[in-house]
Amino acid sequence: MRSRIERVIVTLVKERIDAFLITKAANVRYLSGYSGEDAILFITHKRRFFITDSRYALQARKDTKGFTVKIIKSTLTETVRDLARALKVRRLGFECNDLTHAQHERLVRTLPGTEIVPVSDIIEKLRQIKDAGEIRLIRRSVSILERSLIRFKTMLMPGLTERDLAAELEHFIKASGGEKSSFDIIVASGSNSAFPHARPTNRRIKSNDMVLLDLGVECEGYNSDLTRVFFLGKINPRTKKIYGIVKEANRRSIKAIRPGVEIFKIDEIARGFIRKRGFGAYFGHALGHGIGLEVHESPSISGRNHTVLKPGMVFTIEPAVYLPGRGGIRIEDMVLVTKKGCEVLTDGIYK
Repeated sequence: MRSRIERVIVTLVKERIDAFLITKAANVRYLSGYSGEDAILFITHKRRFFITDSRYALQARKDTKGFTVKIIKSTLTETVRDLARALKVRRLGFECNDLTHAQHERLVRTLPGTEIVPVSDIIEKLRQIKDAGEIRLIRRSVSILERSLIRFKTMLMPGLTERDLAAELEHFIKASGGEKSSFDIIVASGSNSAFPHARPTNRRIKSNDMVLLDLGVECEGYNSDLTRVFFLGKINPRTKKIYGIVKEANRRSIKAIRPGVEIFKIDEIARGFIRKRGFGAYFGHALGHGIGLEVHESPSISGRNHTVLKPGMVFTIEPAVYLPGRGGIRIEDMVLVTKKGCEVLTDGIYK
């Protein structure tokens, strides 16, 4: 944890920021190891403070090392004010993508002699590169995910509703050692699969249906994400063709992943292939997203991102074609960038 904080401090020194207020839950956990709620960090060049209320005092002292735990006596803003004054903080950085406008205004009013400085993505950029411990937890999450998908295959049959299947999977994940599903499980059958973020309904699975499953598992804070499409009975020739196109787009883009490649080029490989096959208008979202402590985090795998791939990055590749009123095909895998190429963490899971 200390090396992570030291890398943050390097940036603070460079930006002439005396202290940094960290409010985003995922960033608090990344730097401190704390897995609870309602906590923030106050970091200076030499001191580390963990601020929470009395409900979480015991957990804070158990989870965190190298931090002075401060229990809020009055209000959070006043606690921050007292620290800033005691440490003679002239420039206080805050996470501008997380702190609300109202919270910012309270800080400004409470610390009239301190410059309140917006800071963006310092910790998020560090989190793009996973260390060995993080990768181990992601692999554990993927392992539970794989068992959950096998369970789904055994349950899938005509007569059950989308909600039936989603509820059974949620229970199975927890029974198998996962904390919970990483997001609301998507079970979308028939034309419902044309909605990229469909919600399970009371629609009953039918013979010859197509069923899209988007599933993730949270394990000790780290997440996985996978999408697969299942066919019951006969497959419509047009649907079969589209499935083959999406699968090939997935394969081609993954094959190109290696250190040094700019992200937008990976997106264009998949998108260009789908476009040339006549379905470009039906693939509107980004090709993928980073995944770790958050389901969606940096880097975004999109045509606008010129970030260079580096070993340790973990993200999804999920090309798709959605035909309104007919259905959608999405095939999503998780990849880890290695020194020489990439490893498909979800390789071998039903595709």
